[in-house]
Amino acid sequence: MADQNEAKTKTIGFLPIEKVQTLKGWEEYVDKSTKLSALRTEAQKAKNSVRDALKERLGESGDMDFAVEGDRIRVFRVFRKQQQGRRTRALDLSSSFREQRLEREAEAKGQCDDRGGCDETEDVAPDLNPITEEAAASLDPVTERLMVLMREKGQR
Repeated sequence: MADQNEAKTKTIGFLPIEKVQTLKGWEEYVDKSTKLSALRTEAQKAKNSVRDALKERLGESGDMDFAVEGDRIRVFRVFRKQQQGRRTRALDLSSSFREQRLEREAEAKGQCDDRGGCDETEDVAPDLNPITEEAAASLDPVTERLMVLMREKGQR
């Protein structure tokens, strides 16, 4: 059986939103994600209300939670909170987007040879913001999502 402390995922890297906005399906994702986030917030508020009512009715003073299981709910005590994994700084993945853009620009200018090779005429610097990148590496997913939404509103 797998070790419970074993990492379930590993961050590959980060991409600036400006780069990702060019991907197919991004607009739909942002729309659905924003709606889902609002629904999750509402569901959590409702669950907290039910949890408080259960604690009062059952005379419990410690942490407790519940889960819906078919036609009943399972109520349980929480002995320790779930631990958040440590986030490490990951690689900036922007270069893969720059390479594609350079290839498209070179093809448009007719600078590719018949073997598929293209000459790069400019050295394009990445759009890196070290402060933002460092902050993103240490944020929890909810805060990270809020930062994305605030950046998007700032661009409008």
